[in-house]
Amino acid sequence: MKLFKIIRSAEWWEYKLPPLLGIGYATTLKCGGQIYDYWRWLFVILLSLVAGAAYVSIINDVTDLKDDIMAGKKNRMQHLPVYCRWLLPLLCLLLGLFFEYTIYYPDTISMILYLVPWVLFSLYSFPPFRLKNHGLPGILCDAGGSHVFTSLLMISSMSFAMNRPIDIAWLTLTGIWALCYGLRGILWHQYTDRENDIRSGLNTVATRIPPQKFRPLETTIFLIELLVTLGIFLYLSNLWIIIAYAFYVLLCFLRSRFLGQRPVVILTSGNMPVQILQLDYFQCIFPVTLLICATITDRDNLLPLTVHLVLFPDTLIRMVKDLKAVLYTIIKTKKLSA
Repeated sequence: MKLFKIIRSAEWWEYKLPPLLGIGYATTLKCGGQIYDYWRWLFVILLSLVAGAAYVSIINDVTDLKDDIMAGKKNRMQHLPVYCRWLLPLLCLLLGLFFEYTIYYPDTISMILYLVPWVLFSLYSFPPFRLKNHGLPGILCDAGGSHVFTSLLMISSMSFAMNRPIDIAWLTLTGIWALCYGLRGILWHQYTDRENDIRSGLNTVATRIPPQKFRPLETTIFLIELLVTLGIFLYLSNLWIIIAYAFYVLLCFLRSRFLGQRPVVILTSGNMPVQILQLDYFQCIFPVTLLICATITDRDNLLPLTVHLVLFPDTLIRMVKDLKAVLYTIIKTKKLSA
């Protein structure tokens, strides 16, 4: 549908929402609850985040319109009437206010955590601030709005719904992980779009730091993310998410060995197919594993598991296709060598 294209849902639905649900599932289980008892609340939070994601997508396109035209890039706002370009984000803002005061009120912490991403992305996109064009503040805004504060919102809102105090250790681990994960996402995007941004005269981290000089920072961010991921595993004390991670590592190896998908952290080069490390795990394997564990404990959790798979099927389908392609390649190689 045209609306989905305008709000660029294909760019965030499957990639940014499932990791947040995974944090919500983990918080529920860690607090001793069943996902089935709270899954409706989780999906209300999800709807509120969709309103924010739509707002971000629209204002990014509106404020990027001039730069995109200069760089020769297509922009979804290009053929919309001017009044629509501003009516759509206004509607998103009204929807955000609805969620703020009818869903999160009187949970003050969650109200603040829900509000912050809207503010960050407004500062990121709109002049005179336009932090998108200010290097480090820009990537911190993006990572904070897309991942950090939304992840913390999941923890605070679920804790409030379950009448439990916020677990500071869990909040801290999640916040650091989300920051590293979010920084990798926006930096990958910036370095992928580096040439266009240089032509447009944008002042991003990618345009200021050449890829070869960025390598040490790339390694540092990823090492911190890996250490915090280990901390999350130890904190949740769930053997199955560790086994699932081992499966994911094996999948990465098979993709690299048989399908030529080069593992990358942030920086890519050439036209080789790549797999960005950790993405498939947190976008699919982590939340689905938690749901399967919950379903084994209580069959009522089969409903939220089914709903999750229906809403977010793409990553799982892609992994299954990759495994089939690996198997086909192995069989074909054996036949040729026989």
